[in-house]
Amino acid sequence: MTTHTDTAITGMVVVITGAQQRPEEIPMKQSAPRFVIALSAAALVAGVLATAQTAPPALVAELADYVEMPRTRSSDDRSQAARINVLIEEPGSGRLFVAEHAGPLSIVDKATRQAVTYINFNGSDAPGLFPKFAPGGGFVSGLMGFAFDPDYRRNGVFYTIHLEDPALTVGATPKAGVLPGLDASRFVATKPIGMPANGQPLNREGVLCEWTDSNIRNATFEGTVREVMRVQLLNSIHPMSDLTFNPTAAQGDADWRVLYVSTGDGGTGEQTDVRRLNPQRLDHFGGKIIRIVPDLREHVSTSQMSENGQYRIPNDNPFVSTSGARKEIFAYGMRNPHRMAWYVPAGPGSQASLLAFVIGSNEGSPVRYETINIIRRGANYGYPLREGPEFKPLSPIYGPLSEDNTLPLRVSDTVVLNQRIPMQDSALAYRTGVEGLAIANGFVYRGKRWPQLQGAVVFGDITSGRLFYARMADLIAATDGNPTTLAPYTEITTNLSTLVQERIRANPPAPPPAPPPGRAGGPGAGRGGAPSGPRPFRTELRIATDEAGEIYILTKSDGLIRRMVSIR
Repeated sequence: MTTHTDTAITGMVVVITGAQQRPEEIPMKQSAPRFVIALSAAALVAGVLATAQTAPPALVAELADYVEMPRTRSSDDRSQAARINVLIEEPGSGRLFVAEHAGPLSIVDKATRQAVTYINFNGSDAPGLFPKFAPGGGFVSGLMGFAFDPDYRRNGVFYTIHLEDPALTVGATPKAGVLPGLDASRFVATKPIGMPANGQPLNREGVLCEWTDSNIRNATFEGTVREVMRVQLLNSIHPMSDLTFNPTAAQGDADWRVLYVSTGDGGTGEQTDVRRLNPQRLDHFGGKIIRIVPDLREHVSTSQMSENGQYRIPNDNPFVSTSGARKEIFAYGMRNPHRMAWYVPAGPGSQASLLAFVIGSNEGSPVRYETINIIRRGANYGYPLREGPEFKPLSPIYGPLSEDNTLPLRVSDTVVLNQRIPMQDSALAYRTGVEGLAIANGFVYRGKRWPQLQGAVVFGDITSGRLFYARMADLIAATDGNPTTLAPYTEITTNLSTLVQERIRANPPAPPPAPPPGRAGGPGAGRGGAPSGPRPFRTELRIATDEAGEIYILTKSDGLIRRMVSIR
């Protein structure tokens, strides 16, 4: 077992207060209340000490099968492992909701471990709801994620993100008769929010929907659905991926029922044309985290109506007063912040911090990084000019970097304001190709079974299936303005990759159909989904927790949910 200290994770810390501006804030001209990093003196002292500490001790964990999700059928009627990507426990019920890229959103009873399909989103090549649903096309596709409303136990509301193919000529309205209890009378396909493409075709759209289940005690959906937002995406690479609510916000708080949504850059940060600017531009959502009020009845006096009339925009978002900028943007300059998680310190009145897990570049630089960011209001994380501690090769599009580590506030490819923003540094990073090829998600452990992990961020790598952990205090201390200061991390050794490969050998997927005559076959694809030769084995790891904070391990390659049964 080895420990590592060359790692940085990029995360996001969000605290709502009415306090005066502090030095760590990004200066913005506005009179609205500010978001600041609010840390207790004890936390700051612990963080300073943590920077001088070594990595936490190495651990070994044993995993056991928990649930194998029902296999799905592909468009050519082949049996495939369920491509499970998100698991969240339904508030107060003892049931797990599990999302699969292929379309099913299922309910798993924790007592019986039996799964039933709650909603099937795939209405394009399966008998599901949405006719434009895009179940394939790269490593990510279809149903991307979901989140329960903070008031779900009372109102039955939850939100989902799925991908659609705008080229399909069918309508976008949910199919009638698929869910007998569904009322889709309020569903209106909204005008897509644009993404700069430099003339390239836009072949995906991310769709954010609001669902209201009138009876949350059974396993069938009975209620309404409406579209909140539709976003143009260049392709299936780095799409709109995740959504979350601040778990500490209470009714009356500025963040109560306010939704955070992450959107990747569509691979544009690696282009050599004007699209390379996209993660830095404020006129679209690519490479950003946005913040909206999805329920039109909330925060009416402190927000404004969106262009499509289906959600509200908080007045205290950082770019509300910036001409030409999307007012929904909360933080920017990231490649693919595909998953988010909250850190809630112990003690009454603790302020939550949001972490963003950012998949790094596949560009030809000799060293690349997977990162975790602590997200600050209005912060610019520098991509594609910087990832983790690494400055990228300069492009004539940008010109030279300033010596003060700032970037201009860029609204579009031609509009650059006379205002400079410091590049926000990452909290943790690991080298791409050393621990794996793409950071998975993670969580700050808050369960009771494994005291060794208390106060630690547990995360993993999608491709290798390796697990790691780092002290949250170290991540906080690492965001000191110096990009080379990174939180140390250590591996939690498991035999997950072996378990997955054994399961696949015991229950292999049906082989793909033979390629047409004269056309070379081959399943290969690179990290972004573009053909690049034979594909190495991918564990396809994701991590989840239940309401008690205990850890579940999801693997898309074999459709299994596993749990930790020991750590030493």
